[in-house]
Amino acid sequence: MSDDDLIAGLQAQVKKEVVERYVRERRILEEEINLVLEDASAWHGGLAAWARQRRRLASALLTPETGRRFFKTANLGEYDGPARRKHRFDKPKALTRGGAYQRLIGRLYRGVWEEAQGLAAERQRLLKLMDEVNRDILHFEANHDMMALSAYLRSLDPGELQRRKLLGVNFTAREQALSAEALSFKPIARERLELEQLSLEPLPPKEVMAQTKDLLTSQCRQMPREIDRLWL
Repeated sequence: MSDDDLIAGLQAQVKKEVVERYVRERRILEEEINLVLEDASAWHGGLAAWARQRRRLASALLTPETGRRFFKTANLGEYDGPARRKHRFDKPKALTRGGAYQRLIGRLYRGVWEEAQGLAAERQRLLKLMDEVNRDILHFEANHDMMALSAYLRSLDPGELQRRKLLGVNFTAREQALSAEALSFKPIARERLELEQLSLEPLPPKEVMAQTKDLLTSQCRQMPREIDRLWL
């Protein structure tokens, strides 16, 4: 075997190992990206469940005015009107109508607040995971010559080999650039995950219920029949 044949064989082996390492790392990175997207999808599912809890609370607040004032006090974000569906609730144990109503709103709001706490924590975890995966993507891109990889992989394609043989041309710069882009990854943008902060920082239940006690008491006095219709 001549020196040229030996060098050519070594070069082919090196290229093969480079491609195998690229494929292995690409598979790992694809799994990481899919994990981020799946977790983001689950977060949006939780956000939809939270929105349903907010609508139940809005339904129990009965009027738009009370709903807007309660949501503003609790820092629950924009009040989007009373729920179309009239919800019914288990009546809390209390000596008076007012006491039962206060406990109902407190129970509903605590559920909304707890869910918001979980969503906010999950959002932070997702953003941290996204940043970690984006660092892995940048590391991946920095450690692989995509232009060289694309040229080598295309050189193995029988159709391209025949084309070069017949036309006597190599791959154009545009062809190589497009091929290299197909092999590359782009960092995940926050906009793609749609992880807006929204109003996931409502005030603690104890504080909110203390500030809205007079509001709910007034509501109970003005609308006793409507409140009685809330119970199952």
